[in-house]
Amino acid sequence: MDNEIDYQDYHKALQFDQRVTRMGALDHMTSIIIDGLKPREEDRVLDMGTGTGRLGMVLHKKLPHGSVVGIDSGRGMLRVAREKIAKQNIDNFLLVRGMAETLPFLPAAFDSACLMLSFHHFTSPEKATAELHRVLKRKGYLFSLDPVLSEPADSDDRRLNEAIEEAFQEAHGPEFRFFTTSQLRGLYEAAGFSIDICQIHELNFDRKGIESVPMGPHWAQAYGNLAFRRQKDLLKKFEQNYFAFMTEGQKTVVTGKMRWATTKAMKG
Repeated sequence: MDNEIDYQDYHKALQFDQRVTRMGALDHMTSIIIDGLKPREEDRVLDMGTGTGRLGMVLHKKLPHGSVVGIDSGRGMLRVAREKIAKQNIDNFLLVRGMAETLPFLPAAFDSACLMLSFHHFTSPEKATAELHRVLKRKGYLFSLDPVLSEPADSDDRRLNEAIEEAFQEAHGPEFRFFTTSQLRGLYEAAGFSIDICQIHELNFDRKGIESVPMGPHWAQAYGNLAFRRQKDLLKKFEQNYFAFMTEGQKTVVTGKMRWATTKAMKG
């Protein structure tokens, strides 16, 4: 039974890796993180929520005298990452299986840390940020990139954010949570970090295929749920703030924008 579960996890991870490889948006996000992180050649960097190793496969090249340590809880994800590392014979990108909320590392083990599209998957973001603070050296810093929801201005905005989270939880489980920029800042500051940079970026899509949008099927599910419930007021806000989906022949196309926040924070 365990072997069957492992195979299913691996197959899903392989499909995920193949899918994201086709997303030009993720290449752009990877560049933003590495440019923001600015690692020194000898640094030891934690890639928290490494997944199939997409970020680490690029980041390790910046660390000829250092290393990347990628941690993830998914066996399938790590198996795919190990295969990619072995194929290229990389010796400074290491992988560890573990939870973000209980990192298996000594205090002050890393010079810096990075998180790409992973924060929203943590079971306890409060514990995860506290653990990040623990394993970073003094004056160590983190750089994260994660999708964010619009700051709610009224009750309709709050209802829309809840509806979006609900759709993503259907796919990823009840622990999945989106944040606003102010909430992200609050989490890092509560863990003891000082915020150096916290910026909003927008990635625009004009009649693009759904496969080009990070987490596109889940955004489409949120849109479909609102349409099915005939919540026209929220549907209109969704289209204004995020995406509109339409059918062209046999293809679903997307027009709109995805917001994400880049945060650079330092341990005092």
